[in-house]
Amino acid sequence: MRELVVYLDRTLVGKLFEESSLWGFEYDSTWLTHGYNIIPGLLFKAGRQLDGATTRPVQWFFDNLLPEEQARTLLEKEAKVQPGDAFSLLTAIGHESAGAFTLLTPGAKLDAGQAIELTPAELNERILNLPKLPLNLSERKKMSLAGAQHKMLVIFKDGQLYEPSGQLPSTHILKPEHTDASAYYFTTRNEWFVMSLARACGLSVPEVHHIYLPAPVHIVKRFDRSGEYPDIHRLHVIDGCQLLGLSFREKYSASSVESLKKLADSCIAPGPARLAIFKWALFNAFVGNGDAHLKNLSFRLTDRGYQLMPHYDLLSTSIYAVVGKHHLEELSQKMGAAAHFGELRKPCLAIWAGAWIARGTVIKNYGTNEKDNHAGCR
Repeated sequence: MRELVVYLDRTLVGKLFEESSLWGFEYDSTWLTHGYNIIPGLLFKAGRQLDGATTRPVQWFFDNLLPEEQARTLLEKEAKVQPGDAFSLLTAIGHESAGAFTLLTPGAKLDAGQAIELTPAELNERILNLPKLPLNLSERKKMSLAGAQHKMLVIFKDGQLYEPSGQLPSTHILKPEHTDASAYYFTTRNEWFVMSLARACGLSVPEVHHIYLPAPVHIVKRFDRSGEYPDIHRLHVIDGCQLLGLSFREKYSASSVESLKKLADSCIAPGPARLAIFKWALFNAFVGNGDAHLKNLSFRLTDRGYQLMPHYDLLSTSIYAVVGKHHLEELSQKMGAAAHFGELRKPCLAIWAGAWIARGTVIKNYGTNEKDNHAGCR
């Protein structure tokens, strides 16, 4: 049996274990007295709780903390773990995961860590070594941020970059250009511009920066942190897949009006959350972002319940389509009968909006009536 001790920020929460290829979790007795349930779909009680053969809330929750695709493959190689062995990968790099969790082997102690100054030349050299080597040094910060793109955990203060070690939390996420620059060009400027545009359009987004090392990098302030360096604290933030109890593999297939509404209705203030997610989906459709999925929505768990957090990973993906074929790119979420950007019409938006807002508002802003909207969205 394999085990990991789980901390939320600096507080012991419980024990993650694997038994006969099934994952399980056991809450610490002190946490049961003063804490709350951290895993949707799991009971908040004493004793060991083991996943089932088909429904696996524990495994899916913690697997969602890990990166995806090429970023995961690279970390598996660097950590010398078998491909697909998520538990071993969490063991190797779980010192800082997405959100607030720290995962340590039994007996290991929380190391306060330190911030090590990172020069532009050193960071530029690491970027040039992608995808052969990960951005964060293995003897410093263990990087397990969720997502498919290469990312680096940093502290960014007064224009200076630092690399945190041990359990010292990072304050920002740094992204270099995509490693396949011929197919996915100017990704740092793309994301910085679209994030800045989103802010100008009234969406809630974190602070962003774009700098040159000389290699261009995009820097995003983490919204799952509070305080300023050196007094930084982790906040309990989970993504849409975790909140719905889904595997990360369902981030696209399960991204529908129904699941988005379910996420909004899980929040402390469902009405404002619905409106914010509705505007987020519209914005993604308008800027040509076909990669807006359930893991791009984050929620903070407070003592009152879930709170929708700022939007991130906003960029235009349709610009990378074959020239003249942009309209054939798929929408992130089907809107009415429209499944591709080129099929999107005002009546389609009206049908889709009808699932979110009052019928009278839909007729006033999008179309005359439901019959006309369906006729116009074919």
